[in-house]
Amino acid sequence: MRFLRFVGLLSLGVCAAGIGARAESLPQLVQGKSGRTLLVDGKPYFVLGAQVHNSSGWPATLESAWPDLERIHANTIMVPAYWEAVEPARGQFDFANIDAAIDGARQHGLRIALLWFGTWKNGGMAYVPAWVKENPQEYPPMLDENGNAINALSPLSETNLAADRDAFAALMRHLRDKDGERHTVIMVQVENEAGSLGSDRDYSKAANSAFQNGVPDIVVTSLKKQHGSWQQVFGADAPEAFSAYYVARYIGQVAEAGKRAYPLPTYVNVWPREQPGLLRPGFSSPSGGAVSWLLDMWKQVAPAVDVIGPDNYDTNFMLFRMICDRYARADNPLLIPETGTSPAHARHAFYAIADYNSIGISVFGVDGNAPRGKAVDRESETAINYRLIGAVIPQLLSMRDEGHLHAAVEEDGIANPQMLFDNYDAVARFGTVSNVYGGDRGAGNPEIDGRVLVGQLGTDEFLVLGSHANVVFQPKLGDTKKQAVVVSVEEGSYENGVWKRTRLLNGDETYFGLILPREGAMLRVKLMRR
Repeated sequence: MRFLRFVGLLSLGVCAAGIGARAESLPQLVQGKSGRTLLVDGKPYFVLGAQVHNSSGWPATLESAWPDLERIHANTIMVPAYWEAVEPARGQFDFANIDAAIDGARQHGLRIALLWFGTWKNGGMAYVPAWVKENPQEYPPMLDENGNAINALSPLSETNLAADRDAFAALMRHLRDKDGERHTVIMVQVENEAGSLGSDRDYSKAANSAFQNGVPDIVVTSLKKQHGSWQQVFGADAPEAFSAYYVARYIGQVAEAGKRAYPLPTYVNVWPREQPGLLRPGFSSPSGGAVSWLLDMWKQVAPAVDVIGPDNYDTNFMLFRMICDRYARADNPLLIPETGTSPAHARHAFYAIADYNSIGISVFGVDGNAPRGKAVDRESETAINYRLIGAVIPQLLSMRDEGHLHAAVEEDGIANPQMLFDNYDAVARFGTVSNVYGGDRGAGNPEIDGRVLVGQLGTDEFLVLGSHANVVFQPKLGDTKKQAVVVSVEEGSYENGVWKRTRLLNGDETYFGLILPREGAMLRVKLMRR
């Protein structure tokens, strides 16, 4: 039934979009060998994103942001669309900001992921129009358990839903008309870090009544629970589960209305529940968001949302990977809509690409981070990543689909991670390499910043890219041939899918391993076993 409903929804959107935005030409998610892949103009696409600051989605501020995106080699700008600016009066729409962003992205060769700052932004209603904020009788806020209004709209209100739904649908119709043939906008985020801060659920009269009722069947079946009241079924977690159902239902209807107008891929971003300190939904993280333990329910209640992506800022690699593990699923490709710009975040991006079949990653607050009018002393870690990866996305995704792409990442106390391929084993050594007990090993970089992606191009050919590392190959353990001989090493990059060699490497650059300098490099390596 869900499949038929989605097909009907897609058909409606295609009819509305017209000839210029046929289904086969629209950005879309398709099933690949290793998971779902994002296609843009019919080709595999990986989001190397950069989100501007919250109040930078205006023509004047975007004008100064374009150089920052160019500096880090981003291919996608994540730019807000503010409900309060889009609909300053009920039913009156102004898309000047949106058009300026689209025109600017086209001029700079970028795609856009548009972020709808509607009912929710970081667990509150900061970006709803004044005509909503000033009329709480018609557009009711949530009430806390003491009956006080908090800075969040009630997800149980039909008038709140109708207002947001109508505005979002109008935005999507405008995107269809403005961009239906060019596809500058490739995906749309519906709301931002939805849920409430200030209360674990709505305590209005209507909400209290609904809380006393039985848990809806779709929640029970999706989470494999027994029937009963919210309190009976979920205990101490009942307020968060209750909120999540109503938020998911709300956002699902907003997304569906948008897709009826123009069926671009949609996603929601999540403030993860996995936070340090005491767990208090509504205070430590927004209550009602698509947190990992409620992901099954969200996928059922809001099928018009294609992807649920965690904003993953963890610098501890175990926590970063734990969050990726919980969101990377067969029915939910991993997208990291927000992450940081530190060396740790740059390293962890390699995990997302190689280990979790991610469709993209985006750093937050890229604009304004470089001194104006001054030379930057060295390329940032994010820029190194994006420069290297951006040149080789189709090849990386193809190797990943075949299970032939692996990452080796330096962490505190981890300086010699190995990678296993069909006929070879490889090790990435970080820092000074010394001969010690157990063989030649790296001691770790002074700054923990080493990272490597290795992909198998053929039986004896590999693509090696990364930063601040030394890579060595050997025949697989147990092979009768014990030595991997380097036949050739080419430094270069891909241009329009064609390998372009810069130089051949040998001598000091290969005798002691394949050296990837701090500024990053890409190598094409041919080996033989003997």
